[in-house]
Amino acid sequence: MKIINKTKLGLLLAITVMISQGCDSMLEENPQSEVSDAQFWETEADAQSGVAGIYDAMQEAYSRKYFVWGELRSDNFAASPAGENPEALQLTTNNLNDQSRNYGGWGDMYNVLLRANLAINNIPDISGDVNGLLGQAHAIRAFVYFDLVRTFGDVPLYLDVISGVNDDIYREKTSGEEIMNNLIIPDMLKAEELILNPHEKSRFSLSSVYSLQAEVYMHLKEYAMAKVALDKLEDLSQFTLVNTAEDFHALFRNEPERSGLPTNQMETGTELIFSIVLNIEEDQGAGGIYSLFWAGVPPYFISERLENKWIETFPTDSISWHMKYPDYTPKTVDENTGQTIYGDYFRYLQLAESEKVIGERRYGKYNLTNYSGNEDDTDVVVYRYAGMLLLKAEAELQLGNLEEAANLVNRVRQARDLPGIQLADYATSEELLNVVLDERQFELLAEGKRWWDLIRNDKAVEVMAPINGQGADRLLFPIWFQHLVDNPNLTQTTGY
Repeated sequence: MKIINKTKLGLLLAITVMISQGCDSMLEENPQSEVSDAQFWETEADAQSGVAGIYDAMQEAYSRKYFVWGELRSDNFAASPAGENPEALQLTTNNLNDQSRNYGGWGDMYNVLLRANLAINNIPDISGDVNGLLGQAHAIRAFVYFDLVRTFGDVPLYLDVISGVNDDIYREKTSGEEIMNNLIIPDMLKAEELILNPHEKSRFSLSSVYSLQAEVYMHLKEYAMAKVALDKLEDLSQFTLVNTAEDFHALFRNEPERSGLPTNQMETGTELIFSIVLNIEEDQGAGGIYSLFWAGVPPYFISERLENKWIETFPTDSISWHMKYPDYTPKTVDENTGQTIYGDYFRYLQLAESEKVIGERRYGKYNLTNYSGNEDDTDVVVYRYAGMLLLKAEAELQLGNLEEAANLVNRVRQARDLPGIQLADYATSEELLNVVLDERQFELLAEGKRWWDLIRNDKAVEVMAPINGQGADRLLFPIWFQHLVDNPNLTQTTGY
């Protein structure tokens, strides 16, 4: 595990914001500060520390909520049969309410945003090599507001620095469309202008900015703009697909030292574009991935529906496989028997808990070793090359380039030792779109993407209504009731 002790960033982080310090309210007290804004934001080193503080806040904000918002309402997972986790039952049965801070609270997100505003407000006055740092602050602000808008629709907008309770703290909502047009898009374009670094896994770089642009444009159904961003990503020539099961697992896996797995085989690989990198520190809690997916009795198991679809798509017995794919034999063999392994070995067979029955299996993308959740510092993989190729397949399809869409799916399948798709097998572009989305579902399971895929393609009701009665009136999330108490200018999300 990654255990790093470093100088606390709280000195600068308490200068003007007191969000998420023991409470999820917006601003509760005048700031307690040992150093003023003017005294801190003076040097390039100050700018570096300030931006580090934004990433520091992202760890707490996203370690669990990234998956709660982006995946766990989808058909990927089902609540544990034990039925002991109220949040899991609410998410999977479409029975959300305003009592849950875990999916309805946004205080940690606004903590990130106000730190970003601090940097954006102050870095332009600092001399030195600071453009890249300023670009990262703009990228993070766009990233977080994008998540807030697609989660809640309309949310309060803060572009300025909040310095105390006498400021205009308790704001009404701003429309999501306005935030998208006047903040998110300008911020992500400004980030592209300022950042020169092509790739750095733990920080926003050009590659992750292009990935963010692609997701935003796809959400807006601006498919040509998304393709431009994804073409720029490809032109950087920074990434390749891994082509062994071990290398695939190494992209995500994070095990305790006692497991004996070398650190150079964990959370590394040529597909990783951007991750929210977690480190266990003396004053910071653990991450949320282990507790979601691999705890002794996790709140979520791989859904029976998904497993059956996976096996139907890639049969796990030789007879069914060869009936479906007579011209393709997988290269993967069992080391002990020398026999061919059929099925989606890289993404499914090696990671799903085989000793349990379908519908009660944990997913081992990040861990195959049991340990205390308090030790969990597993990175949140946000952008990955295979995921962006499949997003590009979706964009190409929407632009009418069906052959290129199929080619992109087949690039990923070839790297995973799976048979390609044939365009002639699909009578309509809608059928091909479903295949692309299925491929993203298999490839990106437990990476916080599936719910957004369904929302983006207007398929959430189509897919989820037969499972849990999902209606079009409750596709957004409810706001935690405490935010409505703290800010009388807020109104609850429509439908709740």
